[in-house]
Amino acid sequence: MSGVARRGHGSRRLLALAASALLGLSAAACAQQSPQGPAASGGGPAAGGGQTAAATVPKRTVAVDPSGGPASLPGDVAAAIQAWNGAAPTLVNLAIDPAAASTIGYAPPALLGPDTYSLDLRTPGDRAINVELAPTAIKDHPMVMLHEIGVLLGLPEGKGDVMAYAVPATGEPDAPSSADIRTLQEQRTYAPEDLNHDGTVDFYDLVLFGEDFGTQGVNQPADFNHDGQVDGRDLDLLRKAYDFSPPSETAPGATPTPPANGAGSDGGAGGAASDNGASGQSGTASPPAAGGTSSPQDAAPGGGP
Repeated sequence: MSGVARRGHGSRRLLALAASALLGLSAAACAQQSPQGPAASGGGPAAGGGQTAAATVPKRTVAVDPSGGPASLPGDVAAAIQAWNGAAPTLVNLAIDPAAASTIGYAPPALLGPDTYSLDLRTPGDRAINVELAPTAIKDHPMVMLHEIGVLLGLPEGKGDVMAYAVPATGEPDAPSSADIRTLQEQRTYAPEDLNHDGTVDFYDLVLFGEDFGTQGVNQPADFNHDGQVDGRDLDLLRKAYDFSPPSETAPGATPTPPANGAGSDGGAGGAASDNGASGQSGTASPPAAGGTSSPQDAAPGGGP
């Protein structure tokens, strides 16, 4: 669970100063902000971040290599792309291109265990994603290809239905669900640096960024430059998008807690945290980072198969 608990004004101002120091912003600018004026959380875009002016659909391509398995792989990939396009025609721009850096192919027999259907590989510093499939996965579990097309569209694993870490024992989805499309819509609507999708790139996004800093993986929300690692280059992008103002009393999505015994807003810290910014990530252990799908008994959130 991610989020920041409700705090008094004095503590909030100290946290704002810490955020300012990390982002390289002016401490004097921080001091000029009124500690009584919480930043707006939710609603429209803020200067320097938040919602994009217009949703843009990045063009993505993938090369398909059917060697080592059924020759139907190009058709299976095309069908999965069409399923995503049919579910969200204005949000998908993915095409098969033999010259693409990202690839889909069959994994060598020794690479996958008996309960692993796919593996996503990305070398830190490289934007390309290499999807390795078990040769029987597509025939037995069509969800696997839908999952991998979602990965190539930039979606994090673990959110939604076809983007789940494991194929369910029953009720396997055969098309992207409304939850999957909602995640894709949010990705296209909000600035990448707006990690909690509240319309403002602020202190709460910095907190979520700090939780992922130094990790490696596939489609991590805080990997703004899509190079497979969350590092100083991503912090530079966050700094450029950051809209400095003191954080609000309550984290976005949290329920405010009334002061105890009539205490004013400067009474001690307390209240509920928020899970708005919980971020899915795959394979952060060692390069190359890996994610993918597995059977139900092999599922391990946050680590891939």
